[in-house]
Amino acid sequence: MLWAEVVTLRTGQTVKGEVLLQNEEVVIVRTKNGMRYQYPANEVASIKAEDMAAKDDDFADKKRNVRAVNMRFQLHSGAVYVPQMGWGGQVAADWMVGSRMIQGKRLFVGGGIGYRAKIMPTTLADTTSSNTTYSFIPLQAMVSLPLLEHKHAPVIGISAGYGFAANKDTQGGICVGVDLGWNYIINEQSSLQLSLYADWQQARTNVKQVIEDKEYINHMGCNFITMGLKFAVLF
Repeated sequence: MLWAEVVTLRTGQTVKGEVLLQNEEVVIVRTKNGMRYQYPANEVASIKAEDMAAKDDDFADKKRNVRAVNMRFQLHSGAVYVPQMGWGGQVAADWMVGSRMIQGKRLFVGGGIGYRAKIMPTTLADTTSSNTTYSFIPLQAMVSLPLLEHKHAPVIGISAGYGFAANKDTQGGICVGVDLGWNYIINEQSSLQLSLYADWQQARTNVKQVIEDKEYINHMGCNFITMGLKFAVLF
């Protein structure tokens, strides 16, 4: 038996069957096995005859082969903790290039470059304080995956790479991050993400210490641990 219609959702998922009801609020589809599925009308991208949908799929496949590259720009800020220095703050940005051609255009896999400015308090020998900014330029790979095939869905992300220090007397190291948030699909190519994130930056830097009333400069290993909020645009 041939089914006359193919329903395409905004997430890219397709459902082949008979459209039983279609109005401004809902679309109900009965599939070949007799199951009925109901979708909000604003989540349905198109409803086409099966032969026309097949032609469109062929065209879409060719189009995907031409444009298989996606961009991701993200801004994030938060609180930084370093055991040797205490608490500080961070502002950061990333530019990544990758692809969402996996898992029906849901899974973003890519890599890119970023900038991290970590503003930390430094206690001097005379007990006065000033702010010192530790800057890092991370080169990293990232995976981001919405957990559901809906317009609104929870999303998780993992990144890892190496953060190059931009400060004198500071050495960079491995950086790892994870985020958990919410994904909103604008269209087949674009989406917005808002998430909570945590990351870890390994480094070595000069830390001032006072031992028995004498000031020392100690070149020691430091772990910059950051937690905050991230906003990302995929297109």
